[in-house]
Amino acid sequence: MAARVRRKFRAPVLSRLTLAWSGALFAAAAMVVAAFAPALMGVNETRISLPVEGVEMLARTAEAPPETDRATGGLRLAAPGFKEPPATDFDVAEIGGDLDRLDYPDDFDIGAGPATLDPDDIVITIAGANRPAASATAASLTPLRARPVPNPDPDLLRDTPFGKIPKPAPDGRTAMHYYRNGFDGGDGAPTVSLILGGLGLNKALTERAIDELPAEVSLAFAPYAKDLDFWTEKARKAGHEVLIELPMENYSGDPSALGAAGLLTSRTPAENLQRLDWLMSRFSGYFAATNYQGGKFAADDEAMGPILSRLREAGVGYVDDTGAAGALTQQTGAAVASVARVLPPAPDDSARQRIKRELTALEKLAQRDGATLAKAYAFSATIDEIAEWSGSLEKKGVALAPASSALPQRRASR
Repeated sequence: MAARVRRKFRAPVLSRLTLAWSGALFAAAAMVVAAFAPALMGVNETRISLPVEGVEMLARTAEAPPETDRATGGLRLAAPGFKEPPATDFDVAEIGGDLDRLDYPDDFDIGAGPATLDPDDIVITIAGANRPAASATAASLTPLRARPVPNPDPDLLRDTPFGKIPKPAPDGRTAMHYYRNGFDGGDGAPTVSLILGGLGLNKALTERAIDELPAEVSLAFAPYAKDLDFWTEKARKAGHEVLIELPMENYSGDPSALGAAGLLTSRTPAENLQRLDWLMSRFSGYFAATNYQGGKFAADDEAMGPILSRLREAGVGYVDDTGAAGALTQQTGAAVASVARVLPPAPDDSARQRIKRELTALEKLAQRDGATLAKAYAFSATIDEIAEWSGSLEKKGVALAPASSALPQRRASR
């Protein structure tokens, strides 16, 4: 009897290829599902820190570009930090200067050169990650505390040779009223309004201010910072009102340190208004402008008057910390608010006690006068102290109010 030969079953070649391709497609589909399912299912996002070596520096100091006219010192706004404007009928070089940065005083430790960024300055968001980054300064998952400030409305903008700047809408709305925080009035409690300035020059500090401070803290951005549209949109989404800083001539210091668009008493009103238009075109969605330095400029009626008149025409308020601009309110019709106190700079932790004392003094001013307005500049210690202090105000019977509440109220059409 012949022995049976047992043959091992082998799938047809075509079937093996089909199975191989099916397996590959299944694996690819699984990877796609794994990547996108968390976001689709609404799993909370978190952020991780990335090193910043090689990332662009902010407020960069640079040699004059080839477009600079050395004979006249003119700058065609092509240097880092400036936008090249469209072709115009007037001489754009007249806006010029030798610098493209806003130099903060040495004791502020901001902007004296290229901004220095730590390895934790840059933060990205990853859908579906389950744990926040370890670095407290790199990211904040604080939930939204106020409804967002509206995005820029095209009806509130007009074209200029430098870009879009504010204007009243046909229905009478103005930036000063439209881009306000939805503050409820504080139920009649004394109010403290606080502006944090110098933002946009340091990515980590800017993100901390937006994410960690109450929405009622108003945020002012330096005009020479990069990515201003990004940062100001992020601030408005978090409920913060935003302001634009205007670099102005002071009694001390080198005027050239204010950058090519600095407002100077040595320039004609037309030259300063041209620079103001450029400054106002840096981003949109701000309710007011505020000075950076400017004691000398604000005290010169012939220099400051046209600036306030242009802001009024644009429907933009003005916040002054020099004590001089308020005298021009009736003459210009501008909506001007005066700062009662400017908090001292806090480049390190040694200044914390001074910040604490100033914040306590603001409470007393509010309780005495019913409302007060203050200004500070962005330092890590300052942000820490403001965040802690603001959490204690409610039990003291004091409310934190946005800076717009300090401006003279005028009826706005809707």
